[in-house]
Amino acid sequence: MRIARQIRALNALVMMNGLKPIVRSPLWLVVELSFPLTLIFFISLYASEKAVSEALIGAAISLMTMSGLALQSDVIWLRVELKFQDMAVASPISPTTYMLGLALSELAYSSPAIILILALMIIRGMLRLESIPFISLSLVLCWLFATSLGFYLSTRITDLRHIWALSSLLSVLISMLPPVYYSIELLPGWAQMLSYLVPTTHAALLAKEAVNLASLSLFNKLISFAILLAWTIILTIIAAKRSTWREK
Repeated sequence: MRIARQIRALNALVMMNGLKPIVRSPLWLVVELSFPLTLIFFISLYASEKAVSEALIGAAISLMTMSGLALQSDVIWLRVELKFQDMAVASPISPTTYMLGLALSELAYSSPAIILILALMIIRGMLRLESIPFISLSLVLCWLFATSLGFYLSTRITDLRHIWALSSLLSVLISMLPPVYYSIELLPGWAQMLSYLVPTTHAALLAKEAVNLASLSLFNKLISFAILLAWTIILTIIAAKRSTWREK
């Protein structure tokens, strides 16, 4: 009975914060898609076919990243402005269910845009059955680390104006400046070394290798996976330790 109650609460959070907003304000989906599609459009005008395929990979990664980072705004809005978290604390819902429900609601909200990008990849013949597991793993880990980062920031900053600005800045720093939309070989050596510190770089390398847009040795693939997994685990631990459920 307890598990069934948590599952119902999880479904309610996804419906309230993820699916209902799509129906009520579909224009926000256009806004969310405008960033990656604009980049893909200009890349298609001035770059090669390979660059367009790389940009589609970058779009999928950036959408997953922005979905995780956007969580911080909703957490603060529900806790500070609507006092919704206080009601959740007084209910039988567990902190894990509450946070997981909000995280999945953001993913559900972004799912139409992600599906569109994946459909464009299928149309271009980029996706094969053997590549789907590797791309899925890269995208899921990318979403998990961004979600954990969003949770952590929501506990450190309580002003929505600051969160909105920080979320936009982080989206640029994590999913646009690193070699996500473009090939890492275009960067000079020192910039490549810096980009290897960013987890989205490794998510992009693994995804591009899966669709034959990059060539990685087994050792390099293991290194990229280890770094991406390490970022995810570290940020998840930090978010779990720092998250505040009951206000003091």
